[in-house]
Amino acid sequence: MNNSQALKELPAFYWAAKLLSISAAGEKLSVSKATVSKAIVRLEEQYQVRLFERNSRNIRLTAEGQTLLEYAERLLLLADEASHALVGMQSTPQGTVKLAAPLAFSREVLAPNLARFHQAFPEITLQIQTSQHPMDVLRDEVDIAVIVGSIESSDLIAKTLYPGKLKWVTSPEYLSKNGPFETPRELEEHIQYCETRYSVHKFVVNYGAKQYQLSLQNKNCCNDPIVVREALLNGCGISMLPEQYCKRLISEGSLVEVCTAITPNVESAHLKMVYPSRLFRSTRVRAVIQFLEEITSEI
Repeated sequence: MNNSQALKELPAFYWAAKLLSISAAGEKLSVSKATVSKAIVRLEEQYQVRLFERNSRNIRLTAEGQTLLEYAERLLLLADEASHALVGMQSTPQGTVKLAAPLAFSREVLAPNLARFHQAFPEITLQIQTSQHPMDVLRDEVDIAVIVGSIESSDLIAKTLYPGKLKWVTSPEYLSKNGPFETPRELEEHIQYCETRYSVHKFVVNYGAKQYQLSLQNKNCCNDPIVVREALLNGCGISMLPEQYCKRLISEGSLVEVCTAITPNVESAHLKMVYPSRLFRSTRVRAVIQFLEEITSEI
């Protein structure tokens, strides 16, 4: 097998290396598991090295496999960019884009703007998956995922869509009956509900020049910030909400921001967009990325 033939086997090797699964690579490329395995064997024979360590349950890259992966990604990326330079940039974005997003973001930010998106890109079909738990972008074959907080993966590009803050809020009625609230301990006493991600024994806040720990582990909790918001609107004490889900209600007077001197020591309210590397990113995916950037800039 010469080098030009070896190039044909690289996509099978690339996806097996990225997903660490022969069968998942086959599904990604719409070929059989046997086809992927044979392509890898041919590459190993061509270069006289072992690219994967295999056992009955999983595979992992060898040092030689890691080296080939780095070069394979560059080669496939160049081929993809050449294709877009020739035809992709001139074509009308069309096809299906799989978008994963938290339920709250989908309700509050995404849904009100969908008509606008489809008016601009009538030939793109969106498959929106809502979830309160982060999805595996590569394994679940998601094109773009909107997440809250951070993600640790060298295989994904992460971009902040909205650097939201957590705000302590309550209803005007609750504030008038029970306020004011000034210290972290006074605040903790009036927290009745919080988002599940913050229901921990030691939730760190900054107050003045010191850090304090709030015990939220035994508070009522829900994994949807919109449910927490509705509870607050109906008198369930004080809680923190991501700025993007309470900004409008604060401006309208339905909610009141309190305890501004007590700031959560987290970045958990940051909205981020994650997606695989530039490899194989189509014009339709770029259109959705641009759309998400536009609608979050308007929050």
